[in-house]
Amino acid sequence: MRYLLLLAALLAYGCASDSAASPSTGPYNGSPGSSDNGGYYGAKDIATAADVSGGSQKADLPPEKEKDPDFGAPESSPNFVFIPAADADRIVKINGATLKVTLIEVGDRPRVLKVVPGQDAVLAIDSGSDDVALLRSTDTGDEVQFLPVLPHCNALSMDPTGQFAVVWFDLARAGAQDPVGSLQALSVIQLAKGKEASLTVSVGYRPQAVQFTPDGQKAMVVTADGVSVLVLPSLKDGDLVAAVPVSKNPLDKPLDREVLTTPDGAWAVVRQSEKSAVTFVNLPSHWITEVTLDSVPTDLDLVPDGSAALVTLRDSAQVALFQLPATAVTPTSQIVSLGDLTAGLAHITADGKTAVLYTSVAGVEQAATLDLATMAVHAVLLRKTVDYVFIPPGSRKAILVHKPAAVLGGTSDPAEVFVDQAQGYTLFDLDSGFTKLVLTPVKATEIATSATPSKAWLLLPDPAGLAHAIQAVDLTSFLTQDTALGSPPEHVRDLPKAGVVAVTQTHPSGRITFIGEKTGEAKTVTGYELNALVK
Repeated sequence: MRYLLLLAALLAYGCASDSAASPSTGPYNGSPGSSDNGGYYGAKDIATAADVSGGSQKADLPPEKEKDPDFGAPESSPNFVFIPAADADRIVKINGATLKVTLIEVGDRPRVLKVVPGQDAVLAIDSGSDDVALLRSTDTGDEVQFLPVLPHCNALSMDPTGQFAVVWFDLARAGAQDPVGSLQALSVIQLAKGKEASLTVSVGYRPQAVQFTPDGQKAMVVTADGVSVLVLPSLKDGDLVAAVPVSKNPLDKPLDREVLTTPDGAWAVVRQSEKSAVTFVNLPSHWITEVTLDSVPTDLDLVPDGSAALVTLRDSAQVALFQLPATAVTPTSQIVSLGDLTAGLAHITADGKTAVLYTSVAGVEQAATLDLATMAVHAVLLRKTVDYVFIPPGSRKAILVHKPAAVLGGTSDPAEVFVDQAQGYTLFDLDSGFTKLVLTPVKATEIATSATPSKAWLLLPDPAGLAHAIQAVDLTSFLTQDTALGSPPEHVRDLPKAGVVAVTQTHPSGRITFIGEKTGEAKTVTGYELNALVK
Protein backbone atom coordinates (compact mmCIF):
# COMPACT_ATOMS: atom_id res chain seq x y z
CA MET A 1 0.00 0.00 0.00
CA ARG A 2 2.89 2.35 0.76
CA TYR A 3 4.20 1.75 -2.75
CA LEU A 4 0.82 2.39 -4.35
CA LEU A 5 0.44 5.67 -2.47
CA LEU A 6 3.94 6.76 -3.46
CA LEU A 7 3.36 5.92 -7.10
CA ALA A 8 -0.01 7.69 -7.09
CA ALA A 9 1.62 10.81 -5.67
CA LEU A 10 4.41 10.69 -8.24
CA LEU A 11 1.96 10.19 -11.10
CA ALA A 12 -0.13 13.08 -9.85
CA TYR A 13 2.99 15.24 -9.73
CA GLY A 14 3.88 14.14 -13.29
CA CYS A 15 0.40 14.95 -14.60
CA ALA A 16 0.51 18.38 -12.99
CA SER A 17 3.94 19.28 -14.34
CA ASP A 18 4.26 17.26 -17.55
CA SER A 19 1.81 16.21 -20.24
CA ALA A 20 3.60 12.89 -20.92
CA ALA A 21 1.43 9.77 -20.73
CA SER A 22 1.63 7.40 -17.75
CA PRO A 23 3.54 4.13 -18.22
CA SER A 24 1.38 1.22 -19.33
CA THR A 25 2.90 -1.31 -16.96
CA GLY A 26 1.70 -1.53 -13.37
CA PRO A 27 3.62 -0.90 -10.17
CA TYR A 28 4.85 -3.42 -7.63
CA ASN A 29 2.10 -4.84 -5.41
CA GLY A 30 3.79 -5.12 -2.06
CA SER A 31 1.14 -7.12 -0.26
CA PRO A 32 2.42 -10.41 1.21
CA GLY A 33 1.05 -13.43 -0.60
CA SER A 34 0.82 -11.68 -3.96
CA SER A 35 2.07 -13.58 -7.01
CA ASP A 36 4.60 -12.28 -9.55
CA ASN A 37 5.64 -9.04 -7.93
CA GLY A 38 7.78 -8.24 -10.99
CA GLY A 39 8.21 -4.53 -11.62
CA TYR A 40 8.17 -2.32 -14.66
CA TYR A 41 10.57 -4.01 -17.02
CA GLY A 42 10.68 -7.56 -18.33
CA ALA A 43 11.96 -6.80 -21.81
CA LYS A 44 15.06 -8.29 -23.42
CA ASP A 45 17.19 -5.16 -23.40
CA ILE A 46 20.25 -6.47 -25.27
CA ALA A 47 22.88 -4.39 -27.02
CA THR A 48 26.50 -4.69 -28.03
CA ALA A 49 29.10 -3.16 -25.75
CA ALA A 50 29.61 -0.28 -28.16
CA ASP A 51 25.90 0.55 -28.10
CA VAL A 52 25.70 1.21 -24.36
CA SER A 53 26.53 4.69 -23.19
CA GLY A 54 28.80 4.59 -20.17
CA GLY A 55 30.38 8.02 -20.30
CA SER A 56 33.93 8.86 -21.30
CA GLN A 57 35.29 10.18 -17.97
CA LYS A 58 35.77 6.76 -16.35
CA ALA A 59 39.00 7.83 -14.64
CA ASP A 60 36.98 10.41 -12.64
CA LEU A 61 34.53 7.87 -11.23
CA PRO A 62 34.61 6.98 -7.50
CA PRO A 63 36.19 3.70 -6.35
CA GLU A 64 34.30 0.46 -6.83
CA LYS A 65 32.74 -1.14 -3.77
CA GLU A 66 32.57 -4.90 -4.24
CA LYS A 67 30.34 -6.75 -1.81
CA ASP A 68 30.81 -10.45 -1.20
CA PRO A 69 27.70 -11.15 0.86
CA ASP A 70 28.19 -13.49 3.79
CA PHE A 71 24.72 -14.56 4.76
CA GLY A 72 25.62 -15.66 8.24
CA ALA A 73 25.25 -18.33 10.76
CA PRO A 74 22.99 -21.33 9.93
CA GLU A 75 24.80 -24.24 8.29
CA SER A 76 23.36 -27.27 6.50
CA SER A 77 24.80 -30.80 6.71
CA PRO A 78 23.51 -33.83 4.78
CA ASN A 79 20.71 -34.38 7.31
CA PHE A 80 20.50 -31.36 9.60
CA VAL A 81 20.52 -27.58 9.81
CA PHE A 82 22.50 -26.06 12.68
CA ILE A 83 21.78 -22.59 14.10
CA PRO A 84 23.68 -20.88 16.95
CA ALA A 85 21.56 -19.65 19.84
CA ALA A 86 24.29 -17.56 21.45
CA ASP A 87 22.23 -16.15 24.32
CA ALA A 88 21.21 -19.65 25.41
CA ASP A 89 24.71 -21.20 24.91
CA ARG A 90 23.07 -23.74 22.62
CA ILE A 91 23.12 -24.91 19.04
CA VAL A 92 19.70 -25.54 17.50
CA LYS A 93 19.62 -28.69 15.35
CA ILE A 94 16.80 -29.19 12.84
CA ASN A 95 16.26 -32.63 11.33
CA GLY A 96 15.98 -32.07 7.57
CA ALA A 97 13.55 -34.96 7.06
CA THR A 98 11.26 -34.80 10.12
CA LEU A 99 11.73 -31.07 10.99
CA LYS A 100 12.32 -32.09 14.63
CA VAL A 101 14.07 -29.29 16.58
CA THR A 102 16.71 -30.21 19.18
CA LEU A 103 18.80 -27.89 21.38
CA ILE A 104 22.36 -28.93 22.24
CA GLU A 105 24.38 -27.30 24.99
CA VAL A 106 27.84 -26.11 23.92
CA GLY A 107 30.22 -23.43 25.25
CA ASP A 108 29.75 -19.76 26.08
CA ARG A 109 28.08 -17.71 23.32
CA PRO A 110 28.51 -19.78 20.12
CA ARG A 111 28.38 -17.37 17.19
CA VAL A 112 30.48 -18.56 14.24
CA LEU A 113 29.98 -22.10 12.96
CA LYS A 114 30.81 -24.26 9.96
CA VAL A 115 29.59 -27.71 8.95
CA VAL A 116 32.27 -30.35 8.46
CA PRO A 117 31.97 -31.14 4.70
CA GLY A 118 30.07 -34.33 3.97
CA GLN A 119 29.36 -35.05 7.64
CA ASP A 120 26.56 -34.43 10.12
CA ALA A 121 29.01 -32.46 12.22
CA VAL A 122 29.59 -28.79 12.94
CA LEU A 123 32.41 -26.74 14.45
CA ALA A 124 31.42 -23.61 16.40
CA ILE A 125 33.53 -20.86 17.95
CA ASP A 126 32.40 -20.28 21.53
CA SER A 127 33.19 -16.57 21.68
CA GLY A 128 32.88 -16.33 25.46
CA SER A 129 35.04 -19.32 26.41
CA ASP A 130 37.88 -19.26 23.83
CA ASP A 131 37.27 -22.74 22.55
CA VAL A 132 35.53 -24.49 19.68
CA ALA A 133 32.74 -27.01 20.09
CA LEU A 134 32.91 -29.98 17.72
CA LEU A 135 29.37 -31.38 17.52
CA ARG A 136 28.73 -34.73 15.81
CA SER A 137 25.06 -35.62 15.36
CA THR A 138 22.94 -38.63 14.43
CA ASP A 139 19.21 -39.30 14.54
CA THR A 140 19.65 -40.92 17.95
CA GLY A 141 22.06 -38.60 19.72
CA ASP A 142 24.72 -35.88 19.77
CA GLU A 143 28.35 -35.83 20.87
CA VAL A 144 30.15 -32.59 21.79
CA GLN A 145 33.90 -32.20 22.17
CA PHE A 146 35.69 -28.97 23.17
CA LEU A 147 39.10 -27.87 21.86
CA PRO A 148 40.98 -24.72 22.97
CA VAL A 149 41.73 -21.89 20.54
CA LEU A 150 43.46 -18.52 20.80
CA PRO A 151 41.50 -15.81 22.65
CA HIS A 152 38.89 -13.69 20.85
CA CYS A 153 38.85 -15.60 17.54
CA ASN A 154 36.04 -14.56 15.21
CA ALA A 155 36.80 -16.31 11.88
CA LEU A 156 36.66 -19.95 10.86
CA SER A 157 37.53 -21.75 7.63
CA MET A 158 37.11 -25.46 6.92
CA ASP A 159 39.07 -27.50 4.40
CA PRO A 160 36.89 -29.17 1.71
CA THR A 161 37.70 -32.70 2.90
CA GLY A 162 36.77 -32.02 6.53
CA GLN A 163 40.19 -32.95 7.94
CA PHE A 164 41.26 -29.53 9.22
CA ALA A 165 39.89 -26.15 10.25
CA VAL A 166 41.66 -22.83 10.78
CA VAL A 167 40.42 -20.42 13.46
CA TRP A 168 41.76 -16.88 13.80
CA PHE A 169 41.08 -13.28 14.76
CA ASP A 170 40.15 -11.09 11.79
CA LEU A 171 40.45 -7.42 12.67
CA ALA A 172 38.17 -6.47 9.75
CA ARG A 173 35.28 -8.46 11.28
CA ALA A 174 35.67 -7.11 14.81
CA GLY A 175 33.27 -4.57 16.22
CA ALA A 176 34.37 -1.32 17.85
CA GLN A 177 33.90 -2.76 21.36
CA ASP A 178 35.20 -6.27 20.65
CA PRO A 179 38.40 -7.44 22.37
CA VAL A 180 41.42 -7.80 20.09
CA GLY A 181 42.93 -11.21 19.43
CA SER A 182 46.31 -12.20 18.07
CA LEU A 183 47.35 -10.37 14.89
CA GLN A 184 49.96 -12.94 13.89
CA ALA A 185 48.91 -16.38 15.13
CA LEU A 186 46.05 -18.78 14.50
CA SER A 187 44.69 -22.11 15.69
CA VAL A 188 44.67 -25.18 13.45
CA ILE A 189 42.10 -27.81 14.41
CA GLN A 190 42.61 -31.46 13.48
CA LEU A 191 39.17 -33.03 13.02
CA ALA A 192 39.83 -36.75 12.39
CA LYS A 193 37.68 -38.74 14.80
CA GLY A 194 39.76 -40.01 17.70
CA LYS A 195 42.68 -37.73 16.74
CA GLU A 196 41.15 -34.32 17.45
CA ALA A 197 43.71 -31.68 18.41
CA SER A 198 44.34 -27.93 18.45
CA LEU A 199 47.67 -26.41 17.35
CA THR A 200 48.89 -22.82 17.56
CA VAL A 201 50.87 -21.53 14.55
CA SER A 202 52.48 -18.14 13.90
CA VAL A 203 51.99 -16.66 10.41
CA GLY A 204 52.30 -13.33 8.60
CA TYR A 205 50.89 -10.10 10.01
CA ARG A 206 47.08 -9.77 10.14
CA PRO A 207 45.57 -12.93 8.62
CA GLN A 208 42.74 -11.92 6.28
CA ALA A 209 41.59 -15.04 4.45
CA VAL A 210 42.31 -18.77 4.28
CA GLN A 211 42.09 -20.83 1.09
CA PHE A 212 42.63 -24.61 0.92
CA THR A 213 43.81 -27.03 -1.72
CA PRO A 214 41.07 -29.50 -2.79
CA ASP A 215 42.82 -32.41 -1.04
CA GLY A 216 42.91 -30.52 2.25
CA GLN A 217 46.66 -30.87 2.57
CA LYS A 218 47.58 -27.18 2.36
CA ALA A 219 46.10 -23.93 3.64
CA MET A 220 47.12 -20.64 2.02
CA VAL A 221 46.77 -17.93 4.66
CA VAL A 222 46.56 -14.50 3.04
CA THR A 223 48.08 -11.86 5.34
CA ALA A 224 49.20 -8.25 5.06
CA ASP A 225 52.75 -9.57 4.54
CA GLY A 226 51.95 -12.10 1.83
CA VAL A 227 50.85 -15.75 1.86
CA SER A 228 51.78 -18.20 4.63
CA VAL A 229 51.48 -21.72 3.19
CA LEU A 230 50.60 -24.28 5.88
CA VAL A 231 51.33 -27.94 5.11
CA LEU A 232 48.61 -29.17 7.41
CA PRO A 233 49.47 -32.85 8.07
CA SER A 234 53.03 -31.99 9.14
CA LEU A 235 52.29 -28.96 11.34
CA LYS A 236 53.43 -28.99 14.94
CA ASP A 237 52.28 -26.83 17.83
CA GLY A 238 54.33 -23.62 17.94
CA ASP A 239 55.47 -23.71 14.31
CA LEU A 240 56.47 -20.43 12.60
CA VAL A 241 55.38 -20.15 8.96
CA ALA A 242 56.75 -17.02 7.27
CA ALA A 243 54.76 -15.40 4.50
CA VAL A 244 55.78 -15.68 0.85
CA PRO A 245 56.14 -12.05 -0.37
CA VAL A 246 53.61 -10.90 -2.97
CA SER A 247 55.50 -7.78 -4.07
CA LYS A 248 58.98 -7.24 -5.50
CA ASN A 249 59.37 -4.30 -3.14
CA PRO A 250 59.79 -5.55 0.47
CA LEU A 251 58.78 -2.11 1.76
CA ASP A 252 55.55 -2.03 -0.25
CA LYS A 253 52.57 -1.06 1.94
CA PRO A 254 49.53 -0.44 -0.32
CA LEU A 255 46.33 1.05 1.00
CA ASP A 256 44.34 -1.73 -0.63
CA ARG A 257 45.50 -5.11 -1.90
CA GLU A 258 43.59 -8.17 -3.12
CA VAL A 259 45.35 -11.53 -3.10
CA LEU A 260 43.82 -14.71 -4.55
CA THR A 261 45.44 -18.14 -4.60
CA THR A 262 44.74 -20.93 -7.07
CA PRO A 263 43.13 -24.13 -5.74
CA ASP A 264 46.33 -26.14 -6.30
CA GLY A 265 48.38 -23.67 -4.26
CA ALA A 266 50.71 -22.92 -7.18
CA TRP A 267 49.93 -19.25 -7.79
CA ALA A 268 48.98 -16.11 -5.94
CA VAL A 269 47.56 -13.32 -8.11
CA VAL A 270 47.66 -9.78 -6.75
CA ARG A 271 46.14 -6.40 -7.55
CA GLN A 272 46.66 -3.31 -5.47
CA SER A 273 45.50 0.27 -5.36
CA GLU A 274 47.40 2.91 -7.32
CA LYS A 275 49.38 0.36 -9.38
CA SER A 276 48.59 -0.16 -13.08
CA ALA A 277 49.78 -3.74 -13.00
CA VAL A 278 48.92 -7.22 -11.81
CA THR A 279 51.43 -9.37 -9.91
CA PHE A 280 51.86 -13.13 -10.25
CA VAL A 281 53.63 -15.11 -7.53
CA ASN A 282 54.65 -18.73 -7.98
CA LEU A 283 54.24 -19.89 -4.38
CA PRO A 284 56.49 -23.00 -4.43
CA SER A 285 59.46 -21.12 -5.93
CA HIS A 286 58.68 -17.60 -4.57
CA TRP A 287 59.18 -16.30 -8.14
CA ILE A 288 57.43 -12.95 -8.79
CA THR A 289 56.57 -11.16 -12.01
CA GLU A 290 54.55 -8.03 -12.72
CA VAL A 291 52.55 -7.32 -15.88
CA THR A 292 51.91 -3.65 -16.67
CA LEU A 293 48.36 -2.70 -17.67
CA ASP A 294 46.67 0.39 -19.13
CA SER A 295 44.98 1.37 -15.85
CA VAL A 296 44.69 0.38 -12.21
CA PRO A 297 42.75 -2.91 -11.89
CA THR A 298 39.44 -2.44 -10.10
CA ASP A 299 38.70 -6.14 -9.59
CA LEU A 300 40.39 -9.53 -9.70
CA ASP A 301 38.71 -12.94 -10.04
CA LEU A 302 39.91 -16.50 -10.58
CA VAL A 303 38.21 -19.05 -12.81
CA PRO A 304 36.99 -21.73 -10.34
CA ASP A 305 39.49 -24.37 -11.49
CA GLY A 306 42.37 -21.88 -11.11
CA SER A 307 43.41 -22.06 -14.76
CA ALA A 308 43.00 -18.33 -15.42
CA ALA A 309 42.66 -14.94 -13.75
CA LEU A 310 40.27 -12.22 -14.90
CA VAL A 311 41.32 -8.60 -14.30
CA THR A 312 38.76 -5.79 -14.68
CA LEU A 313 40.13 -2.41 -15.79
CA ARG A 314 37.30 0.08 -15.49
CA ASP A 315 39.21 3.28 -16.24
CA SER A 316 40.62 1.97 -19.53
CA ALA A 317 37.35 0.13 -20.37
CA GLN A 318 39.04 -3.29 -20.65
CA VAL A 319 39.09 -6.78 -19.22
CA ALA A 320 42.18 -8.99 -19.30
CA LEU A 321 42.16 -12.78 -19.06
CA PHE A 322 45.49 -14.33 -17.99
CA GLN A 323 46.11 -18.05 -18.52
CA LEU A 324 48.07 -19.39 -15.53
CA PRO A 325 50.86 -21.78 -16.58
CA ALA A 326 52.02 -24.93 -14.83
CA THR A 327 55.53 -23.55 -14.33
CA ALA A 328 57.04 -20.26 -13.13
CA VAL A 329 56.78 -18.26 -16.36
CA THR A 330 54.88 -15.06 -17.17
CA PRO A 331 51.21 -15.81 -17.94
CA THR A 332 49.84 -15.05 -21.40
CA SER A 333 46.83 -12.76 -21.72
CA GLN A 334 43.90 -11.67 -23.85
CA ILE A 335 42.74 -8.07 -23.46
CA VAL A 336 39.33 -6.96 -24.71
CA SER A 337 37.92 -3.44 -25.01
CA LEU A 338 34.53 -2.75 -23.44
CA GLY A 339 33.78 0.29 -25.57
CA ASP A 340 31.41 2.66 -23.77
CA LEU A 341 30.41 0.06 -21.18
CA THR A 342 31.35 1.04 -17.61
CA ALA A 343 32.34 -2.09 -15.70
CA GLY A 344 34.71 -2.23 -12.77
CA LEU A 345 33.66 -5.50 -11.12
CA ALA A 346 33.16 -9.09 -12.26
CA HIS A 347 31.52 -12.27 -10.95
CA ILE A 348 32.38 -15.62 -12.59
CA THR A 349 29.88 -18.48 -12.82
CA ALA A 350 30.65 -21.79 -11.10
CA ASP A 351 31.12 -23.52 -14.47
CA GLY A 352 33.86 -21.04 -15.40
CA LYS A 353 32.22 -20.17 -18.71
CA THR A 354 30.85 -16.67 -18.12
CA ALA A 355 31.61 -13.54 -16.13
CA VAL A 356 29.01 -10.94 -15.21
CA LEU A 357 30.52 -7.47 -15.60
CA TYR A 358 29.03 -4.51 -13.71
CA THR A 359 29.82 -1.42 -11.66
CA SER A 360 28.72 -0.25 -8.22
CA VAL A 361 29.03 3.43 -9.17
CA ALA A 362 25.79 5.29 -8.44
CA GLY A 363 23.82 6.34 -11.50
CA VAL A 364 25.38 3.79 -13.89
CA GLU A 365 22.71 1.28 -14.91
CA GLN A 366 24.53 -1.29 -17.04
CA ALA A 367 25.85 -4.83 -16.92
CA ALA A 368 27.25 -7.34 -19.39
CA THR A 369 28.20 -10.96 -19.86
CA LEU A 370 31.71 -11.96 -20.92
CA ASP A 371 32.15 -15.33 -22.64
CA LEU A 372 35.46 -16.57 -21.22
CA ALA A 373 36.06 -18.88 -24.20
CA THR A 374 35.50 -16.34 -26.99
CA MET A 375 35.94 -13.10 -24.96
CA ALA A 376 32.69 -11.82 -26.53
CA VAL A 377 30.95 -9.09 -24.53
CA HIS A 378 27.16 -8.71 -24.53
CA ALA A 379 25.88 -5.64 -22.66
CA VAL A 380 22.43 -5.10 -21.16
CA LEU A 381 20.70 -1.91 -20.10
CA LEU A 382 19.50 -1.99 -16.49
CA ARG A 383 16.99 0.24 -14.70
CA LYS A 384 18.89 0.71 -11.43
CA THR A 385 22.44 0.76 -10.05
CA VAL A 386 23.85 -2.62 -8.99
CA ASP A 387 24.78 -3.10 -5.34
CA TYR A 388 26.03 -6.69 -5.62
CA VAL A 389 25.65 -9.80 -7.78
CA PHE A 390 24.52 -13.23 -6.57
CA ILE A 391 24.73 -16.29 -8.83
CA PRO A 392 23.02 -19.41 -7.41
CA PRO A 393 25.41 -22.40 -7.32
CA GLY A 394 25.40 -24.29 -10.59
CA SER A 395 22.99 -21.81 -12.18
CA ARG A 396 23.11 -19.80 -15.40
CA LYS A 397 20.88 -17.14 -13.84
CA ALA A 398 22.13 -14.13 -11.88
CA ILE A 399 20.43 -11.92 -9.32
CA LEU A 400 21.62 -8.31 -9.52
CA VAL A 401 20.63 -6.69 -6.24
CA HIS A 402 20.08 -2.93 -6.52
CA LYS A 403 20.21 0.05 -4.20
CA PRO A 404 18.00 3.15 -4.26
CA ALA A 405 19.47 6.21 -5.92
CA ALA A 406 21.06 8.57 -3.39
CA VAL A 407 20.50 11.49 -5.77
CA LEU A 408 17.88 11.47 -8.52
CA GLY A 409 19.28 11.80 -12.02
CA GLY A 410 17.27 14.85 -13.05
CA THR A 411 14.46 12.92 -14.74
CA SER A 412 10.95 14.38 -14.66
CA ASP A 413 9.33 11.04 -15.52
CA PRO A 414 7.44 10.00 -12.33
CA ALA A 415 7.79 6.31 -13.18
CA GLU A 416 11.57 6.67 -13.46
CA VAL A 417 11.66 8.58 -10.16
CA PHE A 418 9.64 5.81 -8.54
CA VAL A 419 11.96 3.10 -9.83
CA ASP A 420 15.10 5.05 -8.85
CA GLN A 421 13.88 5.42 -5.26
CA ALA A 422 12.72 1.82 -4.85
CA GLN A 423 14.47 -1.27 -3.54
CA GLY A 424 14.67 -4.25 -5.86
CA TYR A 425 16.72 -6.65 -7.97
CA THR A 426 17.10 -7.75 -11.58
CA LEU A 427 16.86 -11.38 -12.68
CA PHE A 428 19.35 -12.00 -15.49
CA ASP A 429 19.36 -15.05 -17.78
CA LEU A 430 23.03 -15.29 -18.76
CA ASP A 431 22.36 -17.39 -21.87
CA SER A 432 19.52 -15.46 -23.50
CA GLY A 433 20.29 -12.04 -22.02
CA PHE A 434 16.70 -11.65 -20.78
CA THR A 435 16.37 -9.33 -17.77
CA LYS A 436 13.46 -8.69 -15.44
CA LEU A 437 13.32 -5.96 -12.80
CA VAL A 438 11.56 -6.91 -9.57
CA LEU A 439 10.78 -4.11 -7.11
CA THR A 440 10.48 -4.87 -3.40
CA PRO A 441 9.01 -2.73 -0.60
CA VAL A 442 12.14 -3.16 1.57
CA LYS A 443 15.76 -4.20 1.14
CA ALA A 444 16.46 -7.91 0.63
CA THR A 445 18.86 -8.95 3.39
CA GLU A 446 19.66 -12.57 2.51
CA ILE A 447 19.33 -14.98 -0.42
CA ALA A 448 19.19 -18.78 -0.38
CA THR A 449 18.60 -21.22 -3.23
CA SER A 450 17.06 -24.63 -3.76
CA ALA A 451 17.95 -26.97 -6.62
CA THR A 452 14.67 -28.88 -6.98
CA PRO A 453 12.67 -26.83 -7.74
CA SER A 454 15.14 -24.22 -9.00
CA LYS A 455 14.27 -21.27 -6.81
CA ALA A 456 15.82 -18.37 -4.96
CA TRP A 457 14.49 -17.21 -1.60
CA LEU A 458 14.93 -13.57 -0.52
CA LEU A 459 14.31 -12.27 2.99
CA LEU A 460 12.40 -8.99 3.24
CA PRO A 461 12.37 -7.74 6.87
CA ASP A 462 10.33 -4.58 7.23
CA PRO A 463 12.19 -1.93 9.31
CA ALA A 464 8.80 -0.53 10.32
CA GLY A 465 7.82 -3.94 11.69
CA LEU A 466 4.59 -4.05 9.67
CA ALA A 467 4.97 -6.56 6.83
CA HIS A 468 7.86 -9.02 7.06
CA ALA A 469 8.02 -11.49 4.18
CA ILE A 470 10.09 -14.02 2.27
CA GLN A 471 9.95 -13.88 -1.52
CA ALA A 472 10.32 -17.04 -3.62
CA VAL A 473 11.69 -16.60 -7.15
CA ASP A 474 11.19 -19.30 -9.76
CA LEU A 475 14.52 -19.24 -11.63
CA THR A 476 12.93 -20.83 -14.70
CA SER A 477 9.90 -18.56 -15.19
CA PHE A 478 11.17 -15.55 -13.18
CA LEU A 479 7.78 -15.41 -11.39
CA THR A 480 7.72 -14.52 -7.70
CA GLN A 481 5.57 -15.38 -4.69
CA ASP A 482 5.55 -13.76 -1.25
CA THR A 483 4.90 -15.47 2.10
CA ALA A 484 4.12 -13.27 5.10
CA LEU A 485 6.14 -13.79 8.29
CA GLY A 486 5.11 -12.88 11.81
CA SER A 487 8.56 -11.74 12.95
CA PRO A 488 11.65 -10.17 11.34
CA PRO A 489 13.45 -12.88 9.34
CA GLU A 490 17.15 -13.45 10.11
CA HIS A 491 18.36 -16.35 7.96
CA VAL A 492 17.00 -18.79 5.39
CA ARG A 493 18.39 -22.24 4.52
CA ASP A 494 17.41 -25.03 2.15
CA LEU A 495 16.53 -28.46 3.60
CA PRO A 496 16.48 -30.56 0.41
CA LYS A 497 15.57 -33.87 2.06
CA ALA A 498 12.42 -32.35 3.55
CA GLY A 499 11.69 -30.22 0.50
CA VAL A 500 11.41 -27.06 2.60
CA VAL A 501 13.33 -23.91 3.42
CA ALA A 502 13.80 -22.97 7.08
CA VAL A 503 13.44 -19.28 7.98
CA THR A 504 14.81 -18.28 11.38
CA GLN A 505 13.29 -15.13 12.85
CA THR A 506 13.96 -12.61 15.61
CA HIS A 507 11.65 -13.61 18.45
CA PRO A 508 12.05 -13.55 22.26
CA SER A 509 11.69 -17.32 22.53
CA GLY A 510 12.95 -18.38 19.09
CA ARG A 511 10.92 -18.87 15.91
CA ILE A 512 11.40 -20.93 12.71
CA THR A 513 9.04 -21.06 9.74
CA PHE A 514 9.26 -24.00 7.32
CA ILE A 515 8.00 -23.34 3.78
CA GLY A 516 7.34 -26.07 1.23
CA GLU A 517 9.55 -25.45 -1.78
CA LYS A 518 6.95 -26.83 -4.20
CA THR A 519 3.71 -26.03 -2.37
CA GLY A 520 4.55 -22.75 -0.60
CA GLU A 521 2.77 -24.08 2.51
CA ALA A 522 4.16 -22.53 5.71
CA LYS A 523 4.49 -24.11 9.17
CA THR A 524 5.90 -22.15 12.15
CA VAL A 525 7.57 -23.43 15.33
CA THR A 526 7.87 -20.93 18.21
CA GLY A 527 9.45 -21.25 21.64
CA TYR A 528 12.46 -23.50 21.15
CA GLU A 529 14.89 -21.02 22.78
CA LEU A 530 12.50 -20.40 25.67
CA ASN A 531 12.36 -24.15 26.29
CA ALA A 532 16.16 -24.27 26.38
CA LEU A 533 16.32 -21.58 29.06
CA VAL A 534 13.92 -23.41 31.39
CA LYS A 535 16.05 -25.68 33.59
